[in-house]
Amino acid sequence: MSRLWRQRYEVLAIAAVAASAVPDLRLVAYALAFVVLALVTWSYRADLVGGRTASLLAVLAVLVAAESDGRWSLTAACLAAAAFFAVAGFAQAALETSFLETANLDVQRSTRGRAASPAVVSVIVGTATSLLPLAAAVPEALAPAADAAALALVAAGLAWTAAGVIANLIRRSRESHPIDRAVVAAVEKLQPKYVVHFGGAKLSEYQIEMWLPYFDRIGDPYLVLVRDAHLMPGTVACTSAPVVLAPGQSVLDKLLPESVRACFYSNHAQKNTALIRHGELLHIQLMHGDSDKAISRSALSLMYDRVFVAGQAGVDRYHRHGVDIPDRKFRLVGRPQLHGIRVGERERAADEAPVLLYAPTWTGFTEDVNYSSLNEGKAIVEAALARGVAVHFRTHPYTSTNAAYQAFAEEIRAILAADAGRLPHRWGAAAESQVSLADCINAADAAVCDISGAASDWLYSGKPFAMTDPRGLRGEYLEEFPVAAGAYLLEPGAGNAEAVMAELFDTDSKAVQRAATREYYLGDHAPEDLFEVFAEAVRETYAAPVRKTVTAAETSVGATPETAVETAA
Repeated sequence: MSRLWRQRYEVLAIAAVAASAVPDLRLVAYALAFVVLALVTWSYRADLVGGRTASLLAVLAVLVAAESDGRWSLTAACLAAAAFFAVAGFAQAALETSFLETANLDVQRSTRGRAASPAVVSVIVGTATSLLPLAAAVPEALAPAADAAALALVAAGLAWTAAGVIANLIRRSRESHPIDRAVVAAVEKLQPKYVVHFGGAKLSEYQIEMWLPYFDRIGDPYLVLVRDAHLMPGTVACTSAPVVLAPGQSVLDKLLPESVRACFYSNHAQKNTALIRHGELLHIQLMHGDSDKAISRSALSLMYDRVFVAGQAGVDRYHRHGVDIPDRKFRLVGRPQLHGIRVGERERAADEAPVLLYAPTWTGFTEDVNYSSLNEGKAIVEAALARGVAVHFRTHPYTSTNAAYQAFAEEIRAILAADAGRLPHRWGAAAESQVSLADCINAADAAVCDISGAASDWLYSGKPFAMTDPRGLRGEYLEEFPVAAGAYLLEPGAGNAEAVMAELFDTDSKAVQRAATREYYLGDHAPEDLFEVFAEAVRETYAAPVRKTVTAAETSVGATPETAVETAA
């Protein structure tokens, strides 16, 4: 259903094409075509490429009817619009030569420069094409005038677009690497001390959202460089810092004024290497959560000059798996995101039901990193319900990328919905988009987590939690995932769920071990100190000019660690 919803414009456009072939349904076809073109223009008003398949089909619906009725001016307008949508990608790329998408950045442009932006062109062409089905629907007596007006409007919009495209093509022929000079000037004026680089797959905005509010609080000027257009809206929504969409290498290189000394990353996206090649800068990997997943000790971290981890467990995780990052590259910075978590048992009324947070992870890109327990989540939830425990069900943002596990999640949501009259369960937006993970942790008494950052974050609260073993590691589990030392372990299939619930809500025999694990993973920082620990580590990366040195321990066989020279920044 979610996939059908994402393609709703295309579905409506196909219906318009089908209706246009039936004379008695022409008005229906025009109505559907208008709805599609208007909605696409509004939804993708800053993007010439977005929704172009639906737009092309909607214009085709009008074209079929216009051609069969011999309305040649309208036919010509439809053909011109269809031709534009066919080459919209080329047009947008050409226009972006002189116009980079930005947010929160003081960019000074001429009126002509603003009018030739992809966003303005998209609205002009979209509005003109949206009038085609309206022109087609007018009474026969008004058809000649309506058709001529439609053709004139479409022609004017395309002429304006063509002028901008041609100007930029000429510029490309004269300059080796043309760029939006106005944005370059605005960045130079900003004088950012560091940049935050972000690229990745769709739905990965959460990886940067967890860090930007804390960079904002530091107060020093910085710039966010987003590499993929689909990540721009979500990134802009969570920060007041200047943001620039920098899709190409040549663009990226010109957005690094001399004031920049450090670059921060929150994932291992392939496009990170485009910035890491700048050896004169200090490169820092943050990652997007502290967990025992394979990605949190990836050898890709060797590329970076520094690796920020929450606690000593983050350092040992790399070394335990043979990733030989020198200790001097690590900084133990805690987790600033945990500052809002209340440590200790939750206060609740005598008649209030206890609450279990069930926060399963996603399936990963490949089966060997699939740590999700959603396939056994029903048994976990039913064991909680049998004890009169309310369940707050929070899924990973990537859950929807796997149809089978999305179905498991929907089954659990249905169970909770059916039982909502008895217990105050939360699921969907109430446990996900409307609240933070910290909010969910504060609202619960115990948790069930998979191998993920949610387990480490929960650990900070000091409250009891359980972890799942869907891969059946059993005896090898603790060795592979040491965070489980403070947790109760669910067997594969969750056959011991009832016994685990008894530990979580009654006996809690691992309270002492959990406290030791908490310090090992997250450090011994009070909630009110977490931000300043992180901020101090960030400021240190750009406090002085970057000076990198290779240590003797890294260049000489048999050299001792005592001969190492610190990397200075």
